[in-house]
Amino acid sequence: MKTIKKFAITLLLAVSLTACGGGSDEKSSAATEKTSDMPMKKSSSMEPKDSNVIAIVNGKNILEENFAAYVKQRKAGKPKDSNLSDARMLDEFINFELALQDAEKKGLQENKDIKKELENQRRTLLVNAAFNDYVLKNPLTDEEMRKDYESRMSELKLTEYRLRHILLTNGDDATAVMKALNKGGDFLTLVKKYSTGPSASEEGLLGWQSEFDLLPEFRAPISKLKKGEYARTPIKTQFGWHILYLDDIRITPPPKFEDVKDRVRVVLQRRQVEDYFLKLRTSAEINIVEFEDSAPNIPQHQGVNIKSYSNN
Repeated sequence: MKTIKKFAITLLLAVSLTACGGGSDEKSSAATEKTSDMPMKKSSSMEPKDSNVIAIVNGKNILEENFAAYVKQRKAGKPKDSNLSDARMLDEFINFELALQDAEKKGLQENKDIKKELENQRRTLLVNAAFNDYVLKNPLTDEEMRKDYESRMSELKLTEYRLRHILLTNGDDATAVMKALNKGGDFLTLVKKYSTGPSASEEGLLGWQSEFDLLPEFRAPISKLKKGEYARTPIKTQFGWHILYLDDIRITPPPKFEDVKDRVRVVLQRRQVEDYFLKLRTSAEINIVEFEDSAPNIPQHQGVNIKSYSNN
């Protein structure tokens, strides 16, 4: 199968085109087998002249790249071992072509709503093509990506905390346990005796958590603790009342460039698109109609001229 560019098929008729009966792959498979038993006429007078033609339906050539695009979309999101053979999908695609020819024969392409939708899809495809063209013509180098990574990651250090807690159902119990701790009580012993929830069987261990993973209510108290200390005030959250203990603390370095290279590329490509729009705006004349009773929330940019009009 030849390599093809991304192609969008707007009407995914996989089930209805295959079988015209049922929504499951099992039903579609059974119906496909049934329709596959139907004889397909092979025209002796309409042999394909192009090697890229894989079938002829009512005298119309079906090209390999169109079928390949259908196969790609049909298999998208499906497990690799799914029962989607090329023969089955060709049978589906022939049904697709028959329905398309029937729609054109009936003149449905001239329907006002369909025309509008086709135009919207044409615009979307062209905009995506413009994005892709700009990115392809302005490829990112490893040097550019590494430089951006180093500028943002060189000072990034991730602090992680190994926490334990005693979880209690009400404030009075939390106050009583806190008093016992303040009198020299052993934290792990109090966990076993009073703590509720799944962590009670693991000596109150919550595991390692980064600053971003912490419950919002934990962040301020934790920032004031040193290793081996507990928060002197019970903390209330949606889960109950917590007496928090900082078991350990560590600083995790940022990931290596090679491990996040693809993510860096995505971020920089987004910036490329922003640059693309900025360049288009600076050389364009844009007049935005701002109606007095429904002013659009559009900020002023270079190349944009916002004028006020009344629609009354």
